[in-house]
Amino acid sequence: MRHMVLALNKGIHMKKWLMGLSAGAALLVMAVGLVGCGGGSGGGGLPAKDLNATGFWENPLNGATAAGDLAQNGANVTGRMLLPPAGMGTIIGTVNGYHMAFTVAWDGGGSEAGSGDFKFVDTGTDKLIFDGTAPSIGTFEISWRGSDFDHHDPAGAPLSFTPPVPTW
Repeated sequence: MRHMVLALNKGIHMKKWLMGLSAGAALLVMAVGLVGCGGGSGGGGLPAKDLNATGFWENPLNGATAAGDLAQNGANVTGRMLLPPAGMGTIIGTVNGYHMAFTVAWDGGGSEAGSGDFKFVDTGTDKLIFDGTAPSIGTFEISWRGSDFDHHDPAGAPLSFTPPVPTW
């Protein structure tokens, strides 16, 4: 009987601990679960050898400014983005070639899947862009602006991209 009471107390403490997880951690766990269950690309990917999405991204979007940081580790991309009108969210994606399938877990609740393509361009302003689509945002384009927020060129200013990227 004593062992049952101890086990029950451990179970109660474990339940309290689990209930104490932060909302951000719960969203991240949910988003990772969605990617693993097909919410992202569903099976991993292999990025193009010259693609590196790590850095600060920014562009006008739906009458506001979209911005955020992405980090690429192999075929996996994670980050935080503000994508108007949907808001701020955590992105988890998988790159296959230049294509990325992603899931966004919105800070305001809910999540959705989207996809798009990275493209090297040379417009004098942009060098690397992502053309994407997601149900609550529609189609959007966001541009690489630098290694991080503190070291980025503002929208409209020419970017330096080292090494120089190929143009298509």
